[in-house]
Amino acid sequence: MTTQTSSTKNVKIGVCKVYFDGSDLGYTKGGVEVAVKTITHKTEVDQFGKTTIKETILGRDVTAKVPMAETTIDNMVAIMPGAVMTAVGGTVATGSITIATQPTTGQTILVNGATVTFKTAAANEDEVTIGGSVNATAANLAAALSASQTPSIAQATYSVAGAIVTVTYGTNLVYGSSGNPTAVGNSFTLVTGTAGAAVTMSGATLSGGVEPTSKRVDVTHGVGTDLLAIAKPLRFHPISKADTDHSEDFVIPLAATSGALKFNYKLEDERIYDVEFVGYPDSATGKLFYVGAD
Repeated sequence: MTTQTSSTKNVKIGVCKVYFDGSDLGYTKGGVEVAVKTITHKTEVDQFGKTTIKETILGRDVTAKVPMAETTIDNMVAIMPGAVMTAVGGTVATGSITIATQPTTGQTILVNGATVTFKTAAANEDEVTIGGSVNATAANLAAALSASQTPSIAQATYSVAGAIVTVTYGTNLVYGSSGNPTAVGNSFTLVTGTAGAAVTMSGATLSGGVEPTSKRVDVTHGVGTDLLAIAKPLRFHPISKADTDHSEDFVIPLAATSGALKFNYKLEDERIYDVEFVGYPDSATGKLFYVGAD
């Protein structure tokens, strides 16, 4: 039997950052609430009157209420099913990572400040299996970066052609056919780290990002939208922890919202996106949520 030593260090308070599909939803106002509800059936028999003789779990639900204080167009697209943004003008920020020669196990690169490690056989998040060729290693790198839940990495999208991984800054939102034009991506960093000459970067940062001249969000009625089909990871990260420390994160792997909003156009009230997320279980594993490192 494992025992745990009590410690006042285990008593924690504080707010969290909220990431939906890897995108930081920004400031909140009023506190984030996560609720887990377990539905049970209580068995009673005549001989014991109204005394419960056993109890069986019938199901479990997880919901999260997030009062988003940053009522931006970008955030509206993030939480409103069926919302499509049209951006006029602007260009996306891009860059590339090239596998010049095969890295060795344990060598690292830094993608937007987060360490990515090459391994003979990747076993953890942000680890990349060294393939049988530079092309195979590049393909593995693009796949690992695309699957990463590390917020700084997930801000971009990744594609591969040969030994070159193209990095495009984006927040995984829908911006018509123009991607996500923004100058913010120009600060997304690429560093060779200990991999040295084995990996070359297009530059210290992505480049070419230009803000659009105007943006608009179009929202339809959404009738018939399958929320499970568009469900994405929802992560709550305590601000007391480093962005790369997921030891206390609360994660709903499949979460979606119907997109309810509340605006207060009042002198002393902020406009708030009061958003309620609902979690769905993974059909293969049954996992509904988890707490701690990936």
